[in-house]
Amino acid sequence: MTFYNVCPAGIESGGPELAHQMCHRLDELGCDAKMFYITSNVIEPQDVPASGKYLKYNTQHAVSLSEIENPQSVVIFNEGATGLIPLVKGCRKVLWWMSVDNYLINTDGRDIDVIRQEIELHIVQSKYAYEYVRNVVKADESHIMYVSDYIGDIYMTEVPEIPRHNIALYNPKKGFDKIKPLIERISWLKWVPLIGLTEEDMVAYMHIAKIYIDFGNHPGKDRIPREAATCGCCIITNKKGSAAFYEDVSIPDKYKFGSETDYDDIEQSMRYICDNFYEAKKDFDEYRMRIRQEKAKFNADVENFSNFFKLGG
Repeated sequence: MTFYNVCPAGIESGGPELAHQMCHRLDELGCDAKMFYITSNVIEPQDVPASGKYLKYNTQHAVSLSEIENPQSVVIFNEGATGLIPLVKGCRKVLWWMSVDNYLINTDGRDIDVIRQEIELHIVQSKYAYEYVRNVVKADESHIMYVSDYIGDIYMTEVPEIPRHNIALYNPKKGFDKIKPLIERISWLKWVPLIGLTEEDMVAYMHIAKIYIDFGNHPGKDRIPREAATCGCCIITNKKGSAAFYEDVSIPDKYKFGSETDYDDIEQSMRYICDNFYEAKKDFDEYRMRIRQEKAKFNADVENFSNFFKLGG
């Protein structure tokens, strides 16, 4: 049996990294696992090397569709590649829901019948995705399995505590239109966009800032809130997507806002964090504990996933 993990060629982001992490873990478990690199509107796997960021996972890749279309193949599609599901023939098919929102944006749910007919197992990255697959896709619970993810070791490294500053970090690619009014209103904070930075720079900022704020759509368990929390920041979110679920974003409800226009309450929360940082930081201890357990959980999840097929699931 060979596992093939569908992944866009030449793209470096959270989803492709997760796909490589799974392939690497399957290799560790003694499974035959390969990447299935795709480009737009081309079904044939692309014979290209892994992007530089993913060379460390030491993965192999498929070079022809004929090797994939085999009853002994398990093809792991992601929610951005559902259009390929009916085109790849003669194999067992899995759908990995890394993001619910991206699926809806790309397809508007038009291929839901194909998914119901051809997908043997759904794997989900978040409680948000689980609820969607269970209640909208109508998949049976016995055919839904968790395979989450984990953040890089660079964010987990313990460093001596250094003085924190009244800095709020944000990702300008997600929910900036909701954060911009706060930036214009709250001048006593220094606002730092996390863009165009190396991982080392990200870590450096996260170790001197007090707040990371994210008013994006939270289509899955986003990495940056977890990275910031692990580096000691306090986290503020809205209640969209996965942020609505404590299982996905395990922070006290007082730091989650149902309306991003509650400017007075949001500013009051930020002021509390900045004036009482080390007390407020304790409110995120459980979130940090869960994040630190994610790599071990991912390793166990992938083993359970492989056993589903090896043991005749």
